[in-house]
Amino acid sequence: MNQYSVKKSFNNNAVLVTKEDTDYILIGRGIGFDKKRGDRIPESKMIENVFIMVDEKNRQQYENLLENVDHRLLAITEDIIRMAEEDFNEKLHVDTHLGLVDHISFAVKRIREGIGVVNPFLIETRMMYRQEYAVAAKAVRLIRDKLGIDVPESETGFIALHLHGGRLSGRTGASMKYVKALSQVIPYIEDKLGISLEEDSFDSVRLMSHLRAMLERCSRKETIDNVLLDRMKKDFAFEYKISENIGLILEKNIGIVVPENEIGYIALHLYKLRSSRKGV
Repeated sequence: MNQYSVKKSFNNNAVLVTKEDTDYILIGRGIGFDKKRGDRIPESKMIENVFIMVDEKNRQQYENLLENVDHRLLAITEDIIRMAEEDFNEKLHVDTHLGLVDHISFAVKRIREGIGVVNPFLIETRMMYRQEYAVAAKAVRLIRDKLGIDVPESETGFIALHLHGGRLSGRTGASMKYVKALSQVIPYIEDKLGISLEEDSFDSVRLMSHLRAMLERCSRKETIDNVLLDRMKKDFAFEYKISENIGLILEKNIGIVVPENEIGYIALHLYKLRSSRKGV
């Protein structure tokens, strides 16, 4: 039978262990009770199936967090991550475990103290990260059911950003950066085209999906071919100028340079958007 060797007991419900040269944190009701370094824990004794792989970069952060966090929040976080990985059909970055439980712990503390938090980028997050937002909504319902507290929708947006960050090799900050930038791009598009971008409309979803993919390509300094660029500049001159300005907004706010090929494709999407709204 496979067994874990205890390296450190944080509390009655969390232990740092090792198995086959890999360190884990195991969470389970009573799993750390009276455990000392070198003690063995059979896999069959796990009460809650929570396994968090630990690397050298995040070890100290995990240890500091586990000294204070409610073990129920760790179990809830792991349930959320497993749910997300099933829905996305992919593994999230290991740093997501730490970042998400830290956020949820702080959010629950604020809620219990009656401190409200505004999420100024909620609409942009819903539009830009629809799949992550859907999973985050299920996560919020899970937190409500498990802890019996009323979690505001603003937290759905924040959790969605953490989940998307987990899909970007743990770069949650990049997700927030993109959302902040697009919170300026969207009003600019609406103003210049004289339209309103309804978040659930097909045109809006298509545009936001393209902008999200474009930002991720540009952040990796990847590019795509655009053999029709000269034609786009000529046929979509109005939209192309708007797209150039969008590129300037992004460069100013998040330091991402949008190449001409990408500018052309943004112009194409704006042309489609304008045509569908005005019957051009």
